Amino acid sequence: MDETSAWIFFLSAVLATYVWRFAAVMISHRIEANHPIFEWFTLVARTLILPSGLLALVPLWHRLIPMALAFLGFYLLGKRLWVGIVFGETGLIALMWFNGIEGF
Repeated sequence: MDETSAWIFFLSAVLATYVWRFAAVMISHRIEANHPIFEWFTLVARTLILPSGLLALVPLWHRLIPMALAFLGFYLLGKRLWVGIVFGETGLIALMWFNGIEGF
């Protein structure tokens, strides 16, 4: 690699980085820090990805599959909250029962 192509590579990397940083700065004043979507992501991360208590004993895939079932039930059956809850809870209980989680 000659010196010219190295400089072109370097400048294109700098440009690509700073274009996105500039765009983020320009739109950051429009984002609310306490928007419900951020609260939802925090809830999902704390309860499903990094749980505490007894849920920490349940494997990650035992938590992600019921979450997917809850979303499917919610969106496919008329966006009813109770349907999503029932689908998620039923999936979690079934996985734990069939795979023999101790203490259940």
